[in-house]
Amino acid sequence: MCIFFCCFANARSSLVIVVISQLYHRKQSVFGRLIRFIGSPLSGIIVYMINRKWSSGKEIVDAIGYYEQKIYGENEIELARPISQNQLNGARLFNSKYEYAKTLNKNISYLEIGVGWGYSAQMFINETNAVSADLVDFYDNASGVRHPGGETPEDSSITHEQYIKNKFSYHPNVNTIQGDATYVITTLEKKYDLILLDIGRERFMMRKLIQDSSELTNVGGVIGLTSYVNYDSIMYEGHVGIYQSVNEFLYFNKNWSVDAIVLHELGLHDIYIKRNS
Repeated sequence: MCIFFCCFANARSSLVIVVISQLYHRKQSVFGRLIRFIGSPLSGIIVYMINRKWSSGKEIVDAIGYYEQKIYGENEIELARPISQNQLNGARLFNSKYEYAKTLNKNISYLEIGVGWGYSAQMFINETNAVSADLVDFYDNASGVRHPGGETPEDSSITHEQYIKNKFSYHPNVNTIQGDATYVITTLEKKYDLILLDIGRERFMMRKLIQDSSELTNVGGVIGLTSYVNYDSIMYEGHVGIYQSVNEFLYFNKNWSVDAIVLHELGLHDIYIKRNS
């Protein structure tokens, strides 16, 4: 959001234009700081304009309420709530999931929603020596983006779920759970140290998955979300509500903080949020 201030100073007959990029909700405090910086009283004209729509693209609209389910049009994009600085002070930056996984505690309990062909699950399970893992998926042949050269079932008699079972046959306590994650997650009764949400993009589905996952997370545990910065939209045509849903959750749950951002080659960066109490 761009806030433009134009100040005409009679004393020097000059035009000073200051452009400050800030979030919309902070516009008044920014304006006050600028006035103090320039000096008061001001003579002349002050023009204060908020640009809520680019010359092309989507119109920026306000964040919805925590329990509100308002659907914006395809020509609009929801302004995300800010994450407080206190919730960012301990955040770390990594160039891959693997580098992040190396920093996690060992012997964790792991839950993944949206397993695909099991690349992330295998890496996190192996790097943390996970004592148990529950892998939830529709198991419908992992439609979507596939890694070039990645393994896929070559024998059509092998189902998607059986492929995952075979992949983790070396581990004594990896379980597959087939079904709709939004329902399955409400039936789980155990707690986890790491939950990875690698599924979907719809705003209210992501909000519910984050809320439900938070109830299954141990103190000190982490929820990871892929494509956090997939912001309307690199890979999809419609709205992507991950960014807004994560920020919203952190805004209303101050006992959580950002543990890490993991960079992605296409800019679809991951975020990992931690439960502190």
